[in-house]
Amino acid sequence: MLPNFYLYFTSCVLLLALFCQVSMGTPVRTPRSLDTEKCGQCADLSRELVKKVRKLLDNENLFGGLNCSEQRVEVNSKTQTVLACEPNTDRNTRCSGQRNTTFSESACLRNIRADLGHYAASLQAYKQADLSSTVQDTKNLLNNCPSTQGDPSSQVADAKLTSGNSVDQRVHLCKLLKGFHLRVITISRAMGYISAGDHRK
Repeated sequence: MLPNFYLYFTSCVLLLALFCQVSMGTPVRTPRSLDTEKCGQCADLSRELVKKVRKLLDNENLFGGLNCSEQRVEVNSKTQTVLACEPNTDRNTRCSGQRNTTFSESACLRNIRADLGHYAASLQAYKQADLSSTVQDTKNLLNNCPSTQGDPSSQVADAKLTSGNSVDQRVHLCKLLKGFHLRVITISRAMGYISAGDHRK
């Protein structure tokens, strides 16, 4: 009689536990998307590109006799990468410590690809120095970056890099590289944010 009681009791406990699990629901961990995985690779590639562009700005062969640090920064004005890739935190939740951010991954990636296409085309058009290594790294980042709507290959080179005398072209290259350096830093941070997946939570 006693063994049967334990058998019934154990069965009831198991059924009760199963019922509670079904009624309460168990959270399902969403697997990381392919885009998220690619963004992790892109974050690494973009960090390397930041270093490479910084080295170009310090290159005496490119800017010897020209004080590049005094030149203003020129970024691609046809994109809104900084705005599109910045998570917007709701002011009402900042004081409470809760996280409530709005972030459009597709808009961010679309702007990133447009930027990379623009800078790759512009640097490739500059014939006064060999920038092929940086151009190739930019294209590698573009090709590994998750694709969205829009074709970055339609980007045209900055005309100022191919017109005027060599001094004017060097000045404009300096301004362009300074803008590219800032933009790649933004891209690197955005890719890190996307690969972390915080905006999906």
